[in-house]
Amino acid sequence: MSKPVPPVLVTALTKPPRPQRAFAWVPAGWRTEMDDLPEVQAMLDDLPGRVDRGLIRQRVLEELDEGRVLSAFVGAMVWGYGDRGYGPVRVRWVLTGVKQGAHAASVRGDVPGLLSDAVEVVRADGAVEGFRFMANAGRVKYLASAFFTKWLYFASALDGPDDPRAAPILDKQVHDWLKEHAGVTLDISRTHEYRRYLDVLTSWGDQFARTPVQVEQVIFGLATGRG
Repeated sequence: MSKPVPPVLVTALTKPPRPQRAFAWVPAGWRTEMDDLPEVQAMLDDLPGRVDRGLIRQRVLEELDEGRVLSAFVGAMVWGYGDRGYGPVRVRWVLTGVKQGAHAASVRGDVPGLLSDAVEVVRADGAVEGFRFMANAGRVKYLASAFFTKWLYFASALDGPDDPRAAPILDKQVHDWLKEHAGVTLDISRTHEYRRYLDVLTSWGDQFARTPVQVEQVIFGLATGRG
């Protein structure tokens, strides 16, 4: 039996859906850490000073359509890390596979392919299989599920930000909110737990004619203030 919808979420879901508010990001660190990647630099230069989920989704899909997987990934991470200053350094760890000396290290040769393969899997086989791939055969060093679900979301939201087939984000903020307000405790690193999370979102969304990612977006907003 699914958990009941928490009252605060009921209140939010009975209101008309609205897009996420834009927030300011800090370009300097991203430009510094990506200074050897011209296509990524071009994408960063093209972003406005304030971004939101819908805008980043559009840019990620455009970059993927042009075969620029690294710039698409970095764009997703700009949104994912928000205004946290350590985001660019941690994304550099992901791209290079090292922490010490990451700025001077080259991008690992397998990273673009693994990220591209994840896009193919999530689009062809759905959110759970996309998660399974990135947690196992398609694992990218230093890219944990809190952030690879952000990549999966932007790569799979093909029919709009609320696409019913898109992979919902599951990070610490969403996890902690669910634990506190709904009594739902998840191990966010495990595929079967992600499936359980998706089932909860689907059940709750069905009661309000919302897609799983719409429910996730509302929870994310309640948890972070970036609603």
